[in-house]
Amino acid sequence: METFQTIKTINQYDNHTFMIEWGDGAVQRYRLCDLQRCCPCANCTDEFTGLPLLDPQTVNDDVRAVKIKSIGKYGLQIQFTSGCSTGIYSFDQLRNMKGTKC
Repeated sequence: METFQTIKTINQYDNHTFMIEWGDGAVQRYRLCDLQRCCPCANCTDEFTGLPLLDPQTVNDDVRAVKIKSIGKYGLQIQFTSGCSTGIYSFDQLRNMKGTKC
């Protein structure tokens, strides 16, 4: 696992996408539906095995964020329009995401 990366900015790209510019200049775009498909909350991911409990095909491509909040220097918590809202996406997890792969 990589160590925490500093973040320069987080910007909303459109209703379904936001971007992070990392301290080293890298820029990554995140589609909210892809993030929900990788949701780390206990309702979506088994706490003991790490296996997904959420069927990714049930996540609507039009899902949006009601709210995105910073959780200290650790990560982001996203409240989705679908109702899911307890998962915390660590900055390391976000930095290591490649496209739609969790």
